[in-house]
Amino acid sequence: MTFFKFAGAVKSKTEGSLRVVRNPPLIACIRPMGPCVRSPMKRVYVLLLVFSCFLPAFMRGADELSLNPPAIYALWTGEWKGVLEYRDYQPPHGRVRLPTILSVTAANSSPALMLHFVYDDGPNKTVKSASRLTLDPAARTLTWVEDGKPATAEDTFTLAEASASGDRLVFCGEAMDDNKPARVRLTFTTAPGEWRILKETTSDGPTFAFRHEYRFTR
Repeated sequence: MTFFKFAGAVKSKTEGSLRVVRNPPLIACIRPMGPCVRSPMKRVYVLLLVFSCFLPAFMRGADELSLNPPAIYALWTGEWKGVLEYRDYQPPHGRVRLPTILSVTAANSSPALMLHFVYDDGPNKTVKSASRLTLDPAARTLTWVEDGKPATAEDTFTLAEASASGDRLVFCGEAMDDNKPARVRLTFTTAPGEWRILKETTSDGPTFAFRHEYRFTR
């Protein structure tokens, strides 16, 4: 199984037929790109990547972008069933699908959501992960962190696009993807009985490429 790859490492342990994954696939070791950007050409690339990700925010005006956590949490809370489709890190880099169940509940100690994933990785193989998701309306950010760990700046994504109802949200951040510094774009789309979470990345230009997508129904 290769989709739980973060900066060249796989974090999991085996408990009988159950493997407990400490980092869900959506959380990729976020790391600022500053120290990696030394040459003028690389600085130009970073500017292009930032501009391409946040262009919608500039066009609408930052003050027009807003988050309404209670309304958005209500859209996301519940029991979901679907699939995780991801692009394999190993050649030929084909796409792989895993049946996935997701339970989203309110966190006990703070205004946040708990996400409990269960992946069907083949006969008698079940993978579980848990994470905490928090929306900050003042900072216009989404924080997605492994359950039980304190959140850091590396777990934070900035709002780039938002529909009035909150049924489509786009966040941008920075990450190591396949051992390379990359820009990350997360798109959350909800419709009656449907929820999609798309992750796209880019490390060498303004064009984002598919990394993985959750597609759920209920």
